[in-house]
Amino acid sequence: MVGKLLKHDLYALFRVLMFFMIGTVVLAAVGRGLLAVSEKREGFELITLLVCLFYIFSALALIIAAYCLGISRFYKTLFTGEGYLTLSLPASPSQLLGSKLLSSLIAVVAASAVSIGACSLFFIGWEEDSLIHLILELFSSGFSSFRLAISDPLSAVEFAVYLVVSLPMMLLVAYAVLCIGQMFTKRRKLYSFLIFLGVYLVGELFFELCLIPIFEATDTVSTHLTGWLLIAIVSAVDAVCFFFSRYVLHNKVNLVG
Repeated sequence: MVGKLLKHDLYALFRVLMFFMIGTVVLAAVGRGLLAVSEKREGFELITLLVCLFYIFSALALIIAAYCLGISRFYKTLFTGEGYLTLSLPASPSQLLGSKLLSSLIAVVAASAVSIGACSLFFIGWEEDSLIHLILELFSSGFSSFRLAISDPLSAVEFAVYLVVSLPMMLLVAYAVLCIGQMFTKRRKLYSFLIFLGVYLVGELFFELCLIPIFEATDTVSTHLTGWLLIAIVSAVDAVCFFFSRYVLHNKVNLVG
Protein backbone atom coordinates (compact mmCIF):
# COMPACT_ATOMS: atom_id res chain seq x y z
CA MET A 1 0.00 0.00 0.00
CA VAL A 2 2.83 2.41 0.82
CA GLY A 3 4.33 1.86 -2.64
CA LYS A 4 1.00 2.59 -4.32
CA LEU A 5 0.48 5.72 -2.24
CA LEU A 6 3.99 6.95 -3.00
CA LYS A 7 3.60 6.29 -6.72
CA HIS A 8 0.31 8.18 -6.81
CA ASP A 9 1.69 11.14 -4.85
CA LEU A 10 4.82 11.35 -7.01
CA TYR A 11 2.76 11.35 -10.19
CA ALA A 12 0.51 14.11 -8.87
CA LEU A 13 3.50 16.24 -7.82
CA PHE A 14 5.67 15.81 -10.90
CA ARG A 15 2.93 16.34 -13.45
CA VAL A 16 2.87 19.94 -12.18
CA LEU A 17 6.48 20.36 -11.08
CA MET A 18 7.75 19.11 -14.44
CA PHE A 19 6.56 22.30 -16.12
CA PHE A 20 8.52 24.39 -13.62
CA MET A 21 11.60 22.25 -14.24
CA ILE A 22 11.34 22.56 -18.01
CA GLY A 23 10.78 26.31 -17.69
CA THR A 24 13.88 26.69 -15.50
CA VAL A 25 16.09 24.78 -17.95
CA VAL A 26 14.71 26.67 -20.97
CA LEU A 27 15.18 29.98 -19.17
CA ALA A 28 18.79 29.05 -18.40
CA ALA A 29 19.50 28.11 -22.02
CA VAL A 30 17.82 31.20 -23.48
CA GLY A 31 19.35 33.49 -20.88
CA ARG A 32 22.77 32.02 -21.53
CA GLY A 33 22.38 32.66 -25.25
CA LEU A 34 21.24 36.24 -24.74
CA LEU A 35 24.07 36.98 -22.36
CA ALA A 36 26.60 35.44 -24.73
CA VAL A 37 25.47 37.95 -27.35
CA SER A 38 25.38 40.91 -24.95
CA GLU A 39 28.81 40.02 -23.56
CA LYS A 40 30.37 40.88 -26.93
CA ARG A 41 28.87 44.38 -26.90
CA GLU A 42 29.59 47.26 -24.59
CA GLY A 43 26.91 48.88 -22.46
CA PHE A 44 25.06 45.67 -21.66
CA GLU A 45 26.49 45.19 -18.16
CA LEU A 46 23.23 46.13 -16.42
CA ILE A 47 21.19 43.82 -18.64
CA THR A 48 23.67 41.03 -18.00
CA LEU A 49 23.39 41.50 -14.24
CA LEU A 50 19.57 41.68 -14.31
CA VAL A 51 19.23 38.53 -16.39
CA CYS A 52 21.67 36.73 -14.11
CA LEU A 53 19.81 37.75 -10.96
CA PHE A 54 16.46 36.88 -12.54
CA TYR A 55 17.70 33.40 -13.35
CA ILE A 56 19.10 32.83 -9.85
CA PHE A 57 15.75 33.81 -8.36
CA SER A 58 13.91 31.52 -10.77
CA ALA A 59 16.16 28.60 -9.79
CA LEU A 60 15.40 29.24 -6.12
CA ALA A 61 11.70 29.57 -6.97
CA LEU A 62 11.75 26.04 -8.42
CA ILE A 63 12.85 24.63 -5.06
CA ILE A 64 10.27 26.74 -3.22
CA ALA A 65 7.60 25.53 -5.67
CA ALA A 66 8.48 21.91 -4.82
CA TYR A 67 7.96 22.61 -1.12
CA CYS A 68 4.70 24.48 -1.76
CA LEU A 69 3.30 21.74 -4.00
CA GLY A 70 4.07 19.12 -1.36
CA ILE A 71 2.32 21.16 1.34
CA SER A 72 -0.63 21.94 -0.95
CA ARG A 73 -1.10 18.29 -1.85
CA PHE A 74 -1.03 17.29 1.83
CA TYR A 75 -3.88 19.70 2.56
CA LYS A 76 -5.89 18.96 -0.57
CA THR A 77 -5.87 15.18 -0.30
CA LEU A 78 -6.49 14.98 3.45
CA PHE A 79 -8.52 18.00 4.56
CA THR A 80 -10.79 18.78 1.61
CA GLY A 81 -13.42 16.71 -0.18
CA GLU A 82 -10.71 14.32 -1.33
CA GLY A 83 -10.08 13.48 2.30
CA TYR A 84 -13.12 11.17 2.38
CA LEU A 85 -11.52 9.01 -0.30
CA THR A 86 -7.96 9.24 1.04
CA LEU A 87 -8.90 8.39 4.62
CA SER A 88 -11.05 5.46 3.46
CA LEU A 89 -8.01 3.73 1.96
CA PRO A 90 -6.64 0.68 3.82
CA ALA A 91 -3.64 2.67 5.01
CA SER A 92 -2.65 3.82 8.47
CA PRO A 93 -2.10 7.50 9.32
CA SER A 94 1.64 6.78 9.50
CA GLN A 95 1.59 5.37 5.97
CA LEU A 96 -0.38 8.32 4.62
CA LEU A 97 1.88 10.83 6.34
CA GLY A 98 5.03 8.97 5.33
CA SER A 99 3.94 8.83 1.69
CA LYS A 100 3.20 12.57 1.58
CA LEU A 101 6.49 13.40 3.27
CA LEU A 102 8.69 11.10 1.19
CA SER A 103 7.13 12.13 -2.13
CA SER A 104 7.55 15.81 -1.24
CA LEU A 105 11.19 15.27 -0.26
CA ILE A 106 11.86 13.47 -3.55
CA ALA A 107 10.29 16.41 -5.38
CA VAL A 108 12.45 18.90 -3.44
CA VAL A 109 15.65 16.95 -4.12
CA ALA A 110 14.76 16.61 -7.82
CA ALA A 111 14.00 20.33 -8.06
CA SER A 112 17.32 21.12 -6.38
CA ALA A 113 19.18 18.86 -8.82
CA VAL A 114 17.51 20.53 -11.81
CA SER A 115 18.30 23.98 -10.42
CA ILE A 116 21.97 23.07 -9.96
CA GLY A 117 22.14 21.53 -13.44
CA ALA A 118 20.50 24.54 -15.05
CA CYS A 119 22.80 26.82 -13.09
CA SER A 120 25.80 24.94 -14.49
CA LEU A 121 24.40 25.41 -18.00
CA PHE A 122 23.80 29.08 -17.37
CA PHE A 123 27.30 29.85 -16.04
CA ILE A 124 29.34 27.70 -18.42
CA GLY A 125 32.02 29.35 -20.55
CA TRP A 126 32.17 32.87 -19.13
CA GLU A 127 35.33 34.84 -19.82
CA GLU A 128 37.56 35.77 -16.91
CA ASP A 129 36.97 39.50 -17.27
CA SER A 130 33.17 39.26 -17.41
CA LEU A 131 30.72 40.38 -14.76
CA ILE A 132 29.39 36.84 -14.41
CA HIS A 133 32.91 35.60 -13.72
CA LEU A 134 33.05 37.96 -10.75
CA ILE A 135 29.78 36.49 -9.44
CA LEU A 136 31.17 33.00 -9.97
CA GLU A 137 34.25 33.93 -7.98
CA LEU A 138 32.03 34.96 -5.09
CA PHE A 139 30.21 31.63 -5.28
CA SER A 140 33.52 29.81 -5.50
CA SER A 141 34.82 31.49 -2.37
CA GLY A 142 31.65 30.41 -0.59
CA PHE A 143 32.09 26.82 -1.74
CA SER A 144 35.75 26.95 -0.68
CA SER A 145 34.68 27.96 2.81
CA PHE A 146 32.15 25.14 2.77
CA ARG A 147 34.77 22.58 1.70
CA LEU A 148 37.08 23.85 4.45
CA ALA A 149 34.29 23.54 7.02
CA ILE A 150 33.65 19.88 6.19
CA SER A 151 37.28 18.90 5.63
CA ASP A 152 37.20 17.29 9.08
CA PRO A 153 35.51 13.84 8.81
CA LEU A 154 33.40 14.41 11.91
CA SER A 155 32.23 17.79 10.57
CA ALA A 156 31.31 16.10 7.28
CA VAL A 157 29.24 13.52 9.17
CA GLU A 158 27.56 16.27 11.19
CA PHE A 159 26.70 18.17 8.02
CA ALA A 160 25.27 15.05 6.35
CA VAL A 161 23.13 14.21 9.38
CA TYR A 162 21.97 17.82 9.70
CA LEU A 163 21.00 17.87 6.02
CA VAL A 164 18.95 14.69 6.46
CA VAL A 165 17.03 15.97 9.49
CA SER A 166 16.61 19.57 8.33
CA LEU A 167 15.22 18.91 4.84
CA PRO A 168 11.85 17.59 6.08
CA MET A 169 11.51 20.11 8.92
CA MET A 170 9.72 22.79 6.89
CA LEU A 171 7.30 20.20 5.50
CA LEU A 172 6.61 18.63 8.89
CA VAL A 173 6.03 21.99 10.57
CA ALA A 174 3.64 22.95 7.77
CA TYR A 175 1.83 19.61 8.12
CA ALA A 176 1.41 20.17 11.86
CA VAL A 177 0.11 23.71 11.32
CA LEU A 178 -2.39 22.48 8.70
CA CYS A 179 -3.52 19.78 11.09
CA ILE A 180 -4.31 22.44 13.68
CA GLY A 181 -5.98 24.70 11.12
CA GLN A 182 -8.29 21.97 9.81
CA MET A 183 -9.87 21.65 13.26
CA PHE A 184 -11.66 24.94 12.63
CA THR A 185 -14.94 24.74 10.72
CA LYS A 186 -14.55 28.10 8.94
CA ARG A 187 -11.71 30.14 7.45
CA ARG A 188 -9.27 27.27 7.76
CA LYS A 189 -6.69 28.73 5.40
CA LEU A 190 -6.71 32.07 7.22
CA TYR A 191 -6.28 30.44 10.62
CA SER A 192 -3.59 28.13 9.26
CA PHE A 193 -1.69 31.12 7.87
CA LEU A 194 -1.98 33.00 11.18
CA ILE A 195 -0.83 29.93 13.12
CA PHE A 196 2.10 29.44 10.77
CA LEU A 197 3.04 33.11 11.16
CA GLY A 198 2.86 32.77 14.94
CA VAL A 199 4.98 29.61 14.89
CA TYR A 200 7.55 31.37 12.70
CA LEU A 201 7.76 34.42 14.98
CA VAL A 202 7.97 32.34 18.15
CA GLY A 203 10.63 30.15 16.53
CA GLU A 204 12.71 33.17 15.55
CA LEU A 205 12.45 34.66 19.04
CA PHE A 206 13.35 31.33 20.62
CA PHE A 207 16.36 31.01 18.33
CA GLU A 208 17.61 34.54 18.96
CA LEU A 209 16.97 34.71 22.70
CA CYS A 210 17.60 31.13 23.79
CA LEU A 211 19.51 29.07 21.26
CA ILE A 212 22.14 31.59 20.18
CA PRO A 213 23.41 32.13 23.77
CA ILE A 214 23.46 28.34 24.25
CA PHE A 215 25.33 27.81 20.98
CA GLU A 216 27.85 30.50 21.93
CA ALA A 217 28.45 28.70 25.23
CA THR A 218 28.81 25.27 23.59
CA ASP A 219 31.17 26.71 20.97
CA THR A 220 33.62 27.50 23.75
CA VAL A 221 33.64 23.79 24.59
CA SER A 222 33.54 22.33 21.08
CA THR A 223 32.03 23.24 17.74
CA HIS A 224 31.07 19.57 17.40
CA LEU A 225 28.96 19.86 20.55
CA THR A 226 27.12 22.79 18.96
CA GLY A 227 26.61 20.82 15.76
CA TRP A 228 25.14 17.78 17.48
CA LEU A 229 23.00 19.94 19.75
CA LEU A 230 21.53 21.63 16.67
CA ILE A 231 20.90 18.22 15.10
CA ALA A 232 19.16 17.06 18.28
CA ILE A 233 16.90 20.14 18.34
CA VAL A 234 15.93 19.83 14.67
CA SER A 235 15.31 16.09 15.10
CA ALA A 236 13.08 16.81 18.10
CA VAL A 237 11.05 19.31 16.07
CA ASP A 238 10.70 16.74 13.27
CA ALA A 239 9.55 14.04 15.68
CA VAL A 240 7.06 16.25 17.52
CA CYS A 241 5.50 17.50 14.28
CA PHE A 242 5.33 13.99 12.78
CA PHE A 243 3.69 12.34 15.77
CA PHE A 244 1.33 15.26 16.32
CA SER A 245 0.21 15.11 12.67
CA ARG A 246 -0.23 11.37 12.92
CA TYR A 247 -2.33 11.80 16.07
CA VAL A 248 -4.57 14.34 14.36
CA LEU A 249 -5.00 12.16 11.28
CA HIS A 250 -5.98 9.26 13.51
CA ASN A 251 -8.26 11.06 15.95
CA LYS A 252 -9.08 14.67 15.06
CA VAL A 253 -9.77 14.94 11.34
CA ASN A 254 -12.62 17.36 10.64
CA LEU A 255 -13.76 17.33 7.02
CA VAL A 256 -16.74 19.57 7.69
CA GLY A 257 -16.28 23.16 6.54
